Amino acid sequence: MKIILWILVSGMLLLSSTADASELVILDIGHSMQSRGATSPDGKLSECAFWYKNAGEVKRAIEVAGYRCIICNRSSAPTHEPYASYAKKVGVVQLNKPDTGVRYPSKYFPSRIGAGMVSADFGIEQKPACMVFLHLNSTEGWLKSPVAGLIIHSRVHGKTLGESLQRAFNEELLDRPGGVSNGGKGCRTIIRYRKEETASGWLNALDDAGIPSAVIEALYVNNRVHAAYLLTDAGGKKVAQTVAHGIINWLASRSRHSR
Repeated sequence: MKIILWILVSGMLLLSSTADASELVILDIGHSMQSRGATSPDGKLSECAFWYKNAGEVKRAIEVAGYRCIICNRSSAPTHEPYASYAKKVGVVQLNKPDTGVRYPSKYFPSRIGAGMVSADFGIEQKPACMVFLHLNSTEGWLKSPVAGLIIHSRVHGKTLGESLQRAFNEELLDRPGGVSNGGKGCRTIIRYRKEETASGWLNALDDAGIPSAVIEALYVNNRVHAAYLLTDAGGKKVAQTVAHGIINWLASRSRHSR
């Protein structure tokens, strides 16, 4: 169904003359509440907990723009509050694969091997317009100076999606009013395509299926400024809206170019 839609999302006016309710976006919450992924050195912030709290805001903005959205996670549902309620409220699809970190092959493209491959296989089954993996970044210990954020994208089909997400972070969030300081380092894109035995292969599997995909690694849990911002309700909402805008703008551009 094609509709003409003007949307005001958090003060940003988006025009989508070809919003298509049949187009689906899949968001994957990285890691699991049993294995929380990147965690700040003081233990107060983890990427998985952050996205269980805030992924619903990404979904809401995407649906307001006229598209469909599903949130998934590789593991079982959180059992403690408030995360159990967050998951239930936004209908997270729990794929129930133990988050052990062990790499295993895609059932659709067995040469592609990676931890959390169940999420990529779920995406391949659903045939979405795109799939975005919600993560936060980290290095060892507290950072002494800012580091550029990353949007990682698949080699063949994910380039324009990655670039749209990069623009959203650089134009709306990093070193911007209402956003968070990153010392002028901004955010850059990198291609994820490596030998399967040395790195995750889930983006490669999605690429093989022709599905544009990208991983959000734009903020660091071990950057004290980022961590303080991410722990606030307003900061979490702003980050989620930035991700949504990058996806929505890519979908709108994709529709225009296909006419």
